[in-house]
Amino acid sequence: MHSSLNTVQEKRRSDSDIFGLDSSLCLKGVAIIILLFHHCFLRPNRYEGQTLKLFFPEYYLNYLASFGKICVCLFVFISAYALTKKMMSMNTDTDARTLSQSIGNLISSRLVKLLGSFAFVFLLLCLGCVFLSPGKLSGCYGTKFPDNAEYFLIDMLGLAQLLDTPTLIATFWYYTLAILIILIVPLFYLLLKRIGTVPFMSLVVILNFMIEFPNRNLWHYFLCIGVGVVCAYENTVTRWVNHKFIGSDLGNHVLKFFLEGISLFVLMVLREGPLKGELYCVWDAVIPVVIVCFCCEFLFHVPVLKQILKFLGIYSANIFLVHNFIRSVWFYDFTYSFQYPLLILLVLLLNSLVLSIAIELLKKLLHYNQFLNVIIRKLSRPDGGC
Repeated sequence: MHSSLNTVQEKRRSDSDIFGLDSSLCLKGVAIIILLFHHCFLRPNRYEGQTLKLFFPEYYLNYLASFGKICVCLFVFISAYALTKKMMSMNTDTDARTLSQSIGNLISSRLVKLLGSFAFVFLLLCLGCVFLSPGKLSGCYGTKFPDNAEYFLIDMLGLAQLLDTPTLIATFWYYTLAILIILIVPLFYLLLKRIGTVPFMSLVVILNFMIEFPNRNLWHYFLCIGVGVVCAYENTVTRWVNHKFIGSDLGNHVLKFFLEGISLFVLMVLREGPLKGELYCVWDAVIPVVIVCFCCEFLFHVPVLKQILKFLGIYSANIFLVHNFIRSVWFYDFTYSFQYPLLILLVLLLNSLVLSIAIELLKKLLHYNQFLNVIIRKLSRPDGGC
């Protein structure tokens, strides 16, 4: 009876989720634009030797670009949220053996898709470096065999940041975090379901501040992962968007627009303030919730904008991987030659998008995704479908 009640409650939580697949793709589109802006203008040395034409002091450009690091917590939130929803669709009240098989299949399939896609683009980028930046591979991994081969394989598997080994470009660090998210979220979900939301979040906060994490990036986003799991489990975004402070629909929208806008501004000031380092994990756990609620209520209903953001979201992973090679390794002068920040951002986005589309066409030509699906089927254990 108790397990049946839990199943009904979880089904109710997962019904009519406003932050579904389309919205998560749109948010990825928002996040990838913020990410490109962050990388382009974080500090003056990002565009050293180039001329920027600004209509305001350079300090504000760098300040906003620094705040743009929130793109990472947006991606973390999306990943934790989506994986939790997948867990919620599974029957976790089954016997321990079947549950273990189901979770194992889910983890293995996600890891194969994540690392398979990364490795494909990684190898293409290495090939590009051979022609466009000769010496970069040997400069990164060295020339001593088999050390250089080991470093290369570790980087291709997204583990360079975890093992502190050489990496082709610094932005690949995120894949270590992405792997950890896939491993952590199922454990978080099972714990949340067993002890409840308030005890779970209390425990995550305590762990975040009382335990020293060897991996600093995991410390930064550990709390964000927990918040993403809770928001998915409690259907928080949908409940907030549907909540009415006043009877009038127009008045309610106006009130929430200003509440969310002011909250985001205050959080930006706090995040970039003197306690940025000490409370980094707090700001980057709260900010994604505010942004998701704002976007789902006001941004993702605009027809043309929604289609554009969704399209960018589909290719966001590839854009993330290729954009810094275009920006800083291969075509630095060309990228910043457009002088105006918005134009620089637009050109970089379009170039990265075109290259990303070409990569997906090549995958299709080579039947690469079917190849990954074969691997997933081989790794899947019986009676543990996910």
